[in-house]
Amino acid sequence: MTGTTTSKIYTYLLIELPPGMNGQGIGTSSFAEYCNRIDEANLDPNLKCAINDKIDEIYTKIDEFSGIFTEVEGSGLYELQSKLNHSCDPNVEICFEKGDHTLSVRALRDIKEGEELCISYISPCDLERSRHSRRKLLLDNYTFFCNCSKCKSQSQDPDVTSDEEESGDEMN
Repeated sequence: MTGTTTSKIYTYLLIELPPGMNGQGIGTSSFAEYCNRIDEANLDPNLKCAINDKIDEIYTKIDEFSGIFTEVEGSGLYELQSKLNHSCDPNVEICFEKGDHTLSVRALRDIKEGEELCISYISPCDLERSRHSRRKLLLDNYTFFCNCSKCKSQSQDPDVTSDEEESGDEMN
């Protein structure tokens, strides 16, 4: 890789992309969001490939130091966030817009007066899974059965995991 290409990669990663956000860990937002935006960016394919190679290299280095906690670069207890309940159809999300420890709450849709503010305790990908899969994940990790409006509206759905939905098999 030439010095010019390396320079372009770092310029793109560190300057041209706006800071990102992630609701799970303090300070995790920027690099993870940069990586996600690479896929969406309209870049020369060779430059995109070089950037992805550099990202893989950086993640390998991070993994050497942090092991399984790559997605958690810090932890904290926030009074506001701790008061927000879970919903599989959240109306707000937690973000770190400043790329530091400053927590923000952002609306995902219009919120009616008096409506409870709810975040998702699970990832956006997990929110797309079946009701059964979501509730199992929440029970295993947060020790509760979700009874949000989305789960209630899907109460007649078969009790199958998302993997079983894809294969057509049902749980007994």
